[in-house]
Amino acid sequence: MQFTNHGIYLFILLLISTSGFAQDKLSKKEFPAIALTNRIDFVESKFDQSRFSCGFLIKYRADTFAVTAKHLLKIIKTDKMQTLVFENYVKDWILYPLDKKEQIVVTDKLLNENKSALLDDPATYNQDWLLFSIKTNNSKVKPLEFRTTPLIPGEKCYVIGWTRKMETGTQRVYEFEYYKSIGDRLLLKDVIVPEQFGGLSGAPVVDEQGLVVGIVSGGTVDPDTKKKYFSPCNIDGLIKFIANLPGK
Repeated sequence: MQFTNHGIYLFILLLISTSGFAQDKLSKKEFPAIALTNRIDFVESKFDQSRFSCGFLIKYRADTFAVTAKHLLKIIKTDKMQTLVFENYVKDWILYPLDKKEQIVVTDKLLNENKSALLDDPATYNQDWLLFSIKTNNSKVKPLEFRTTPLIPGEKCYVIGWTRKMETGTQRVYEFEYYKSIGDRLLLKDVIVPEQFGGLSGAPVVDEQGLVVGIVSGGTVDPDTKKKYFSPCNIDGLIKFIANLPGK
């Protein structure tokens, strides 16, 4: 097949236009650098993850912690990991911004370690968060703070992070509306969302002021409408856990 110059020009325009339609739409809301992604180094290196889902930093009083989703361990655990314990399995858990890979946050201890919490038990994921103390922080991301007042139906919420298909670039911002809460889940209505949600697990959900209201977790069916909603885990249990840590 031969192309004239005009045909080649039209072909290039078509490629540009179709690739543009394939890109995710993003919210116009802007936030400082917040999002991080996880790097997990295992004692058995064959399980290593150079980049896996999302996380963020949270400030509580004088301390800063790292947070991500607990259900990640359903996917990235080794063959021998059965409970919420890293000893002898996880060598290093590091977070970094996807667009600035050199700015790493090295975690110290998994603070919500639980030898009786079976990783395959669905009940262990009701409070879907991992909380780490921090050994070193060479990142420039902004540690977030908790919101302590309830969300109002119709209020805007934002998810900040990267989906699985994104290999680089600045953090993406997606937009939702708060619908209602069921147990420890926030049910959110889609406004401006990614084509695929995979990879956002552990990302922060914030309000208009950038205060954390949830952690990206999964989906929940509303028993009243039978409709499935994007449903981050709320932060009530996380706040209580941090407040009860020794010395807090």
